[in-house]
Amino acid sequence: MSVARELFAVADDLRLKSNAGVQYDASQLSDLSDFLGSIARLARNEEEELAVFRLAEAGQLGRAAVNELATEAMGNLMLDHGKVVRPDFGRKS
Repeated sequence: MSVARELFAVADDLRLKSNAGVQYDASQLSDLSDFLGSIARLARNEEEELAVFRLAEAGQLGRAAVNELATEAMGNLMLDHGKVVRPDFGRKS
């Protein structure tokens, strides 16, 4: 089911019936309201799914950037010839 396709179909149907002077009764409006509610839930689900994919993609880009910066920082440390880099993990010597 395509959200856009279904919404276009509803809009076209409403336009045709409006031009023909057709009026809706309470039952028909209730059915239309239920159908539009279903379409709205489908649209919300698709939006949430898209948001998850965008967050995952942003996470991949962020990890790549952090990895590149860490590699560059490590390369800069290794370029200091004659110096020994000793990690300090807070232990007393």
